[in-house]
Amino acid sequence: MMENKPTTRIINIIMAGLFIIIAITLVTIAGSFYTVEQNAKKSGQEQLMRTLNYVTNNLKLVIENRSLSLQQFSQKLPSEDLPEETLTAYLGSHEDQINLLIQLDAEGSFSEAWQFNNGSVQELSEDRVETYLIADPSLKSLIGSGSLVQNSSDYFLENQSFVNLYAPIVAADGQITGYFIAPLNLENMFKEEIFSDTSVYSGYPLVKNADMEVVIHPVESQVGLDIISDRQEQFPDLDLSDLKRLEEAQLTQEEGTLSYYSYWWNEENPTKVLKLGAFEWIDIGAAHWVIALNSDFYEHNRVPIQNNYILLSLLLLISAIILIFILLIRGYNKKNQAYEESQRLIEKQKFENERHQLEKRILKESKLEAIGLLTTTIVHDMNNFLTPILGNAQLLMEDYAENEDLVSELKEIYLAAEKGKDLSTNVLRFSKVSEGQQDTVHDLSQVLKDTISEITILTPKSIKVDSDIAPNILVEGFDKQDLQVVLYNLLTNAFQAIDKRPGNVRIRLKKADAECNADLQKRSIVTKDKEYAVLSITDDGPGIAEGLESNDLFDPFFTTKGSNGSGLGLFVVSSIADKYDWQIRLDRAQKGLTVLVNIPLQKS
Repeated sequence: MMENKPTTRIINIIMAGLFIIIAITLVTIAGSFYTVEQNAKKSGQEQLMRTLNYVTNNLKLVIENRSLSLQQFSQKLPSEDLPEETLTAYLGSHEDQINLLIQLDAEGSFSEAWQFNNGSVQELSEDRVETYLIADPSLKSLIGSGSLVQNSSDYFLENQSFVNLYAPIVAADGQITGYFIAPLNLENMFKEEIFSDTSVYSGYPLVKNADMEVVIHPVESQVGLDIISDRQEQFPDLDLSDLKRLEEAQLTQEEGTLSYYSYWWNEENPTKVLKLGAFEWIDIGAAHWVIALNSDFYEHNRVPIQNNYILLSLLLLISAIILIFILLIRGYNKKNQAYEESQRLIEKQKFENERHQLEKRILKESKLEAIGLLTTTIVHDMNNFLTPILGNAQLLMEDYAENEDLVSELKEIYLAAEKGKDLSTNVLRFSKVSEGQQDTVHDLSQVLKDTISEITILTPKSIKVDSDIAPNILVEGFDKQDLQVVLYNLLTNAFQAIDKRPGNVRIRLKKADAECNADLQKRSIVTKDKEYAVLSITDDGPGIAEGLESNDLFDPFFTTKGSNGSGLGLFVVSSIADKYDWQIRLDRAQKGLTVLVNIPLQKS
C-alpha cells in the first residue's frame, strides 16, 4: 500500500482542522438560534397570557352588562302592557347584539315577543321565535327551578352563535310571574365590544365550548365547526395533527400556553404557520367556554430570527467555498489517476471486443464454408431421389391417361417433386448473383400470384392462406426463382409457427406510401431516389418470444424450434435480400408476426 505524499497529508490536516472549526461554529450558532427561539416563545406566550386575561375579563363584563340591562328593564316595567317607547329604548340600545325580546309566563310558555327592526318595534308570533327557545339547551332545566342564571349555554342558528339572557318578572308580592328571554348575538357582540381586526399582525382571540365547537371566531364561516373533524372535512389536504395536540391540552388543563402549527382560516388557501397560543377556561352563566388567543410566532420575532438566519447562511456559504476549494484540489489528483486508469481499461475493452468480433466472424465463416461443402452433396442426393419419382410419375400419367382422377393425383405428385427439385437447386442461389437477369423487368404482382398458386399444394389443410395483391407492380433486377425461395421459406416459417392448430396466413403486396418511402430513402445515397413495394406475410402464431432480438433470427443455424429447425430459412431469405438490396423488417406489434420485405420499384 502506497503512503500518502507529504502534500496530501498537509491537505488532509488542513481539511480536518477546518471541519472541526466549522462544526464548533455550527453547534454554537445552532445553540444560539435555539436559545433565541425559546426565549422568543416564552416572551410571546407571557404577553399572550396577559392579553388573554384582558380579553376574558372584558368578555365577562360585557355579557354581565347586557344581563344587568335586561334585569333593570324587567324591574322598571309597570304591571300592565309594555310601553312601546320602553321597548324601543331597550332593544335599540344594542340592536346589532340584541334585537329580539321574548316574554314567557311563569310556567315557561310563550306569552309575547318583540323585534327591533328599522328603528321600530314589531310584535312577533310564537312560530317566529320558537327556534330561539327550542335551541336553548338550558331553558327547560332553569325555569321553575328557583336558581335562574344570568344566561344560557351557547347554541347555533344559521351559522351564528347565541346565548339567551334571562331576567325574571317579579310581581309586587315577590312572586315570579314570567320571564324575559333576550338572545345575544355573540359574534356581533365580540366584534363591537372586544375584538377589532385592525392590527397589522396576524392573530385573534376565539371562543370554544366544551365540545370543542367554535362559538366565537373572526371568520364567520368557522362558527359552529368542530376544530378537528369539520375542518378536516372542509380542508382534507391540510395537516391538523398539531390542532389535535392543542385540543388535548385544552381539554386536560384549566389554562396554559403552547406553540403549535396551524393555519389562518381567513385565507382562501390556508398556509401552515407556527403559532403561539394561550388559553383559559371560564364559566359565564350556564356557558362553559375556553377562551383562546393566538399569534404568528415569526411575525413578532422576525428581526432576531432573521439575524440568526443571515449569520448562519453566511457561515455556511464561507464553509462551502472552503470545502469546495479543498475538494477541487483533492479531486484534481484523483481525477488524473482515474482518467489514466479509465483509458487503460478502455483500450483493454476495445481489444477484447475486437478479438470477440473476430472470433465470431471466423466462426460464422466456418459455418458458411460447411454449408457450401454440404450443399453439393445435398443437391446431388436430392436430385437422385426426385429423378425416379418424376420419371415414374410421368410414365404413369401416360399409361393411365384415360383415368382423369388418377392423372390429377399423379400430376400433383409430379409437380411437388419437380418443385422440390427446383428448391433443392435454389439453395445455392443465395451465394451468387444471377447472370442475364439483372436488367429484366418483372411484373411482381403476377410473379407473386404464380408463386402462391404453386406453393398452395404444400399448405396444411388446417391453415387458410389469404392474399391481397395490388396489380401492375413492376420490379427490375431479380430472378423469379429467388422470389419463390423467399416466399417458400417465409410461408414455411409461418406454417411451423401456427403448428397443427387452425390458423390464418395473409400475403399482401402494395406500393409503399409516402411516409414509408421517405423512411426507406434515408438509408443511403443509393436509395434516396427509389420508391418501394411492400410485401408482407402475416401469421397469427405466437410471434417472437419476449427478450429475443430480431437480428438474431437471421444468423445461420439460429433456431427457436429445437431439433425440428435447421436455422437456415431466414438466413437464406436475408442472403437473397442482400443480393438485390431488398430490406427485411419484422413487426411484432400485433398478435403473431408480420415479415415485411421492401422491394425497389422499376425506375420511371
